[in-house]
Amino acid sequence: MHHSFWHQRWQEQHIDFHLDKINPYLSKYWHRLEVSEQGRVFVPLCGKSYDLLFLHQQGHKVVGNELSSLAVQDFHTEQQLNASKTIISSEKKLPDETALTLWDSPEVAIYCGDFFALKKDYLSDISGVYDRASLLALPREIRENYVKKMLEILPKKVKILLLTLDYDENEKQGPPFSVTEEEVYRLYGDNFSIELLEVADIAAEQRSPRSQNMSLF
Repeated sequence: MHHSFWHQRWQEQHIDFHLDKINPYLSKYWHRLEVSEQGRVFVPLCGKSYDLLFLHQQGHKVVGNELSSLAVQDFHTEQQLNASKTIISSEKKLPDETALTLWDSPEVAIYCGDFFALKKDYLSDISGVYDRASLLALPREIRENYVKKMLEILPKKVKILLLTLDYDENEKQGPPFSVTEEEVYRLYGDNFSIELLEVADIAAEQRSPRSQNMSLF
């Protein structure tokens, strides 16, 4: 999807994907990854998620990536964090692309800019990944490139906690998009040992309006 779509969502505060508390599946299952207390954790397309501070509170060094500078600014303002800002790259491949900028605070470091602009050097010592919304945010034709990029920039044998939605796309149009179990195996199966931790009924959880009436989570 074009950068302008997400920039507009943040500018207009159409961010019903944002959860104003820690994601219950993160707190329930994070320990299963057995990431060391001082291990670095990567959170792609992190928005202004409360999950970033949860991971920091577990003793991890947290590295996020978020396209919207407004989201990153909101995160630091709402969490009362002070960050230094360093422009990493001003190269633009798309007209609406912004410079890749590192917002660095003692609690969380966030690379603000296009996910596909990240380089392996930035994430060379990552030992765990929390993907709470990235795969869901991307249309089918981009998801394969997203996974290829993850494999390119992450160390081998890194563990990922992945949350997905599986619903009838005739009911609603994404984002968030439907990602079936079969697609997860197709995208990740050659490089990861996959374990299904839980299938839950999202309607029973009364999540955001865009999630209501979807069949499965």
